[in-house]
Amino acid sequence: MSAEPISVARGEWAAVVEVFRSFFDPLGSVSVGGDEVEFAAAGTGLAIRRDGTSKSFMPLHDLEAAWETIVFDHAAGEVTLRGAGTAYTYRVPPRLYR
Repeated sequence: MSAEPISVARGEWAAVVEVFRSFFDPLGSVSVGGDEVEFAAAGTGLAIRRDGTSKSFMPLHDLEAAWETIVFDHAAGEVTLRGAGTAYTYRVPPRLYR
């Protein structure tokens, strides 16, 4: 695991997919199809699209957000989507690390 957060711009889609996959592969199912990459496990997940849209889902909420940069923080178990004047942080449920 990387100690420092990894930030990738939306325009670097191949790198976004590569880092997304390496971040989430050990935690559940990762699927890549065309312009979307999705993680799902135990009722939670995050999908991001090349066009800068995203969807996250957990038992108590769903959220769709726009993003320009994605930050993968292995140490914190977080992925932050940053867009124009907004940020959304998806936190991996601790039970997935067991």
